[in-house]
Amino acid sequence: MVKKALFALVLFAFLGTARCHNVDLAAALGGLPVVGPMVQPPALPPAYVKAIGTPAATALPESDFSTWFPAEAPPDPYSAKLWNEIGLFASIAQTQAGWTEGCKKVSGVAGSDRAANPRLGALACSSDPTVTQFQQFAVHLLGAQATVALWIKGELSTSAIHARQAEIRVLCSTSIVARQGPGETPWSQACAKALDASYLAGNAPATFTALAEAYVLAATEIAKLDPKVAAEPGYFGVTATPAP
Repeated sequence: MVKKALFALVLFAFLGTARCHNVDLAAALGGLPVVGPMVQPPALPPAYVKAIGTPAATALPESDFSTWFPAEAPPDPYSAKLWNEIGLFASIAQTQAGWTEGCKKVSGVAGSDRAANPRLGALACSSDPTVTQFQQFAVHLLGAQATVALWIKGELSTSAIHARQAEIRVLCSTSIVARQGPGETPWSQACAKALDASYLAGNAPATFTALAEAYVLAATEIAKLDPKVAAEPGYFGVTATPAP
């Protein structure tokens, strides 16, 4: 009881002093232990803090794949709705399980002739394990294009583009893409376009276009390597994992 009485006395003395000096009482009491949180509750953490530790999505988006690559330029080439779908697909399809599920869904839409729509056909299954690896590279290109589109819309930071291009740089140096012979090839051209840095100078649409061209180069080569769409993807070995 004596301790409580002394605490109350100190508190009343503090309040009296605060009134004399015209202090913001809520702000002043907010720093006190026990009393502070009751007078001035702490602010709720921002949404991005709450999201830390939340597992990434693992389910493919419900999408109409036939609308992803229109023949004519759409009114909004950077549509956040479209590119969020494509970006999520690209992220999930970078795993073997994700690619298996994704390419099977696209195969059901793309038809049997990959060359009829190479951009969509590049995402449809191939029974050739080598082509599957090239397709994984194409998925990274598409993911990078989605990242730039969402950056233009203000939904992602510049570091997200840096991360995507860093992945592509590694693939262009170490994956099957890097082993396509000396001299310039469609794959080396795709790599050069994919690493376009115009966005750093304020010209993000140029980088978006360069990535689109890189993806078309990859998709065209994939259609040449395996014109026939398969029902299931092919991998090397029973437990083989496609190139990252």
